[in-house]
Order: sequence, then C-alpha cells, then structure tokens
Amino acid sequence: MSAAYTEPSGLNKFWLGFLLGVLFPVVFFVLYFMFRFRDISFSQYLQILMHTGKYVHVISLAVFSNLIPFMFFMRSDRFKSGRGVMTITILFVIAVFVMKFFLP
Repeated sequence: MSAAYTEPSGLNKFWLGFLLGVLFPVVFFVLYFMFRFRDISFSQYLQILMHTGKYVHVISLAVFSNLIPFMFFMRSDRFKSGRGVMTITILFVIAVFVMKFFLP
C-alpha cells in the first residue's frame, strides 16, 4: 500500500518564490559588478551598460540565476514557490524582450 501524498510544509508560498525570483537576479547583478568591475563606481557601471547597450545581456545573465531557487523548489515538491519563481522569470523575460526590440 502506498502512502498518500502530503504537501511539504513551510517554504511553499507563491510570494516567497516571487521574492526570491526578484532577489537572486539583483544579487547576481551586484556580484557581477563587484567581481568584474572593481575600479569603477556602480553609477559609472550602469552608465557604461546603458551607453554600450550591454544591459540586456547582463540582465539576461542575471535572470538565469533563478534556475537555482526554481530547481530547489521543484526537487523539494514546493510547487507554489516554484510557480512564484517562474512567474517573475517570465516577467523578466518579457521586460528583456521589450528592452531588446523596442528601446534604443
């Protein structure tokens, strides 16, 4: 006889996944700056990204970091949190698409 499925307790909230889905790319974006561009200020870094048009590439790379919490939530059967991560990731993808094709 097989045991009935029980939903995992704790950490299975949509808003938690959504929040982590926002935080992971932001942290990755800042870490990328800290390790790659040590000799300039953060405002100069943002100006360089905007001037060269590389902001889309860096944002896309940062959003890729959402794979970490998404896989954690999926492997631990926390599907509501995984849905939150996926939702914010899709919103980021739409924003990157708009920036890439509709902004100068």
